[in-house]
Amino acid sequence: MLEALRASPQNIAVIYLDSADKAAMREIDDEARRRDVRVEERDGAELDALATGLRHQGAVAITGEFSYLDLDTLLRKIPADRPLLVALDEVTDPHNFGAIVRSAVAFGADGILTLKHRAAPVTPVVVRASAGATEHAQVARVTNLAQTLDVLAERGMDIVGLDMGGDLRIEDLEVGPGGMVLVVGSEGRGLRRLTRERCTAIASITMTGPIASLNASVAAGIAIHHASRSRARA
Repeated sequence: MLEALRASPQNIAVIYLDSADKAAMREIDDEARRRDVRVEERDGAELDALATGLRHQGAVAITGEFSYLDLDTLLRKIPADRPLLVALDEVTDPHNFGAIVRSAVAFGADGILTLKHRAAPVTPVVVRASAGATEHAQVARVTNLAQTLDVLAERGMDIVGLDMGGDLRIEDLEVGPGGMVLVVGSEGRGLRRLTRERCTAIASITMTGPIASLNASVAAGIAIHHASRSRARA
């Protein structure tokens, strides 16, 4: 850990240290702060989960290097019954991307689809914004989202786009046996035309206050939560 900090601190997004063993972790803590690497405390169980079975000795570093899946691999990993995916249509803000990943992991989505181009990659900023959830996420990058949605529709998945002008309420949608793909548009223009044309439904989130629209990551979090609850009821 110390060697990695000294050699390439720019590749480390955050270091999680055992909150119960501060004295033993002091050297790593001091070195990380000197290198301007973010440090957070976690309990032993959380470190075990982040380390995914590897020995961590009280410290886990999350790096900016991320192992993406391809679409075929992701589809082999998701459940056959009512899978839930989140697809991002040119989401370029790394903070939004990280927040969406965090919501997807927290609410049990089975995978996230993003674009290889014109989209934010998983970087240290995304890792920090997700609060480490990227380490639990299955993220696949695709070249053409419209074609990917065609493939998923052929597998029986409902393709649901999110838009404040949608004619269905997200609360009224149910995740069927074939599963659902929630499609989140970009921060600026929302869903692109070809993406929208692939959607079997366009859903909106009911808002009763004076604000007329939601940030992409907030809208995605609400939609993922509703889809997760629908799947749990099935």
